[in-house]
Amino acid sequence: MSPTAQKQQTARARLLAEMERLFADDAGLGVLVTYNGRPDLTEETKEVQMAWARALIAVHGYDRAASVYSEYASRRQNTITATVGSWGNLVLACSPIPRWDRDIHGFMCFSCIDTFATVVTGDDEQLCNRCAREHSAVETTRPQWHAYSHSRFQFPGLMGEERKTGESKLLIRYQDDEERAYLTGEAGLLTEGISPLPGFTAVSAQTHGDNRDTINLTVEARVEHVRRSAEILATFSYDPEPEQWEGHAYGFRFTSARLTTRSRKLGHLDIADPAITEHTDLYQLLDGLITHLHGSQK
Repeated sequence: MSPTAQKQQTARARLLAEMERLFADDAGLGVLVTYNGRPDLTEETKEVQMAWARALIAVHGYDRAASVYSEYASRRQNTITATVGSWGNLVLACSPIPRWDRDIHGFMCFSCIDTFATVVTGDDEQLCNRCAREHSAVETTRPQWHAYSHSRFQFPGLMGEERKTGESKLLIRYQDDEERAYLTGEAGLLTEGISPLPGFTAVSAQTHGDNRDTINLTVEARVEHVRRSAEILATFSYDPEPEQWEGHAYGFRFTSARLTTRSRKLGHLDIADPAITEHTDLYQLLDGLITHLHGSQK
């Protein structure tokens, strides 16, 4: 994909495309019902998918990530034709959701609105295990499509003013004592307390630019997992405009990064020569990071 085409895509459209790639071969139904001879995902594949899910939530926030995942899962649900078979096959537990949360992303049971949905009826209603047993016939009830990392995206959502103010923020104080709150946005990937990257250490963070409404942020960080480590030097630019109907500023958008990766050989103290790559695409940076940290270490 050309840089021009990438810029023309909204963040939602690009995220949806990444989910189509990430979950294409997922045997996610096995999370919900007993496997019928379908091969399970390997442990490495599961770890990589969970790492991607955590990263996507960090850079997009729960609201956008949950909304786009819900859209993708709905598309995949249309491909499910097998029925549950027996109520005894349902193995996914249900947890009550507080009443003050509202289901804006379509994850909760249509009937009780108390728990996350787990099955889809013949009338295309999403129900939890309990309501499905009470209100539908097992022979017409299908398992709800789930990615292996489904639980990471489950988010009932917040309405009204809480939705606008619920995003994480970075507080920046200027030399003239003005203090501003900026939405973290994609900089959440490299923000202490938010970053999902393993062994994360924030080395430095510096703001720069003449316009405080569209300030730039440069972050240096280090991550480490098992025998592998990486240093990231990344720049973000602040976008004060909302995307579509989200009702809040987009936040810091990724601009570019230098990724330096290292691997320590098993049984040796020496570290192999580092590999250095430059990135202007956020997802290529994520692919390099996640593949290096969570890929096969044999």
